[in-house]
Amino acid sequence: MRRLVFASAPLLVFTTFHSGCGSDADPHSAPAGQAGVGAAAGSGGEGNAGSGGSGNAGSGGSGNASSGGAGGSGGSGNASSGGSGNADASADADLPDVVFVYEGPDGSGQDACAETSVTTQLKPLDMYVMFDRSGSMSEPGFAWYAPASDCDVGAPIVNSRWCRAVNGLGQYFMLPAAAGNRAAIQYFPRAGVTTCGGASTAGYGVAAVGLTLLPSATSGPLINSLNAEAPLGTYTPTHDAILGLNAFTSANKDPNRQMISVLITDGLPNSCAINSETGLAQLLAQHHAATGIPTYVIGVTGVDFAKLEVIAQGGGTLPHPTQISGFNNLCGNGATSCYHWNVGDGDPNVFVQALKSIQQQAVGCTLDIPLPSQGVPDWSQVKVQYLPGGNPPPQQLPKVNFASNCSGPGWYYDNNASPTKINLCPSTCTTVQADPAAKVELLLGCLGS
Repeated sequence: MRRLVFASAPLLVFTTFHSGCGSDADPHSAPAGQAGVGAAAGSGGEGNAGSGGSGNAGSGGSGNASSGGAGGSGGSGNASSGGSGNADASADADLPDVVFVYEGPDGSGQDACAETSVTTQLKPLDMYVMFDRSGSMSEPGFAWYAPASDCDVGAPIVNSRWCRAVNGLGQYFMLPAAAGNRAAIQYFPRAGVTTCGGASTAGYGVAAVGLTLLPSATSGPLINSLNAEAPLGTYTPTHDAILGLNAFTSANKDPNRQMISVLITDGLPNSCAINSETGLAQLLAQHHAATGIPTYVIGVTGVDFAKLEVIAQGGGTLPHPTQISGFNNLCGNGATSCYHWNVGDGDPNVFVQALKSIQQQAVGCTLDIPLPSQGVPDWSQVKVQYLPGGNPPPQQLPKVNFASNCSGPGWYYDNNASPTKINLCPSTCTTVQADPAAKVELLLGCLGS
């Protein structure tokens, strides 16, 4: 599993990283004048020498501390990270590496900050997918409820939204780039199942298939579930679906993983007390405010994209451009950017791109801040920098106050007064995710008490 490393050392900080994160051990610092301690067994790392004392500019050779000049004191050793290892590297090979570094004072005579070392990691994704199975998904090539409008994942695609969307979801579930993520799925409407009456913990809050590790096998439970379903619903209870999404994601939220909801629909909400776009958006916004769980909204041809955009804006996600990786019109309302995702008639290639982009936004743009064991950071002095390919020179990223202020490269806190996460702006996230060797560093000044 890729690790994000927060390390601190007085005076000078050296960070080294090898793709694959071979060592599970935290770096160790040596006392003044002693050689640095090597990495833990299995990491293949080498210890670094402590720097020479006063009067000698050069540092000691590998594994040996250089001696100080007459009357000088010994230097401080620092740790070197291990070489490449085998710790689940395949499960998250597409995720960038992030290194959090604390730097001590650089002027002579200043007190060095207390040394701190903690580790954290990028959170893998959990998603609960709510998939519209209403009769209109049989279109455009078939009448509603026509058995011929159905198909299995991997079978020849027929001219129905349902068949294309089933293949798009199935292809994403089997995608190697989704490795380490988990998905659960439910369908709406279902006969005799409702949450409109307020019983939000029943009905659609129970998954047809619970959280299942990706990528799926071709005969795995998620694929088998998609193959077993058909577009036979007679109405579109979007209110039901949203209450179910909110209930399941709240109940199954794992602090070590990033939970999201995904709503897929082609119709106008009906049959419940809350059918307006503003009312449904409010349900999503309240859920996000209470739990931090965002909801991504995917629209298939037939939906009113202007109204769907209002619903999607309540989900707590970031806007995306209408053109990504050669795919056009990802905004169905004609805008250049939007919060919903337009997959047209369910084209599997577009569907997969939308889900990959959602995964990128949900996982790659949010980084937990590892708190030091001692001291309090000055959040106004934090700097974030990106190293293309993991190599210097670093590019310092500008800080913005809120997601709405992102207009180019940059980052912002989840909470400016008491932050726990660093969020990368969309353009920076796209850049980092496209760079498999990327390194992002968080630099803190001296820690207060």
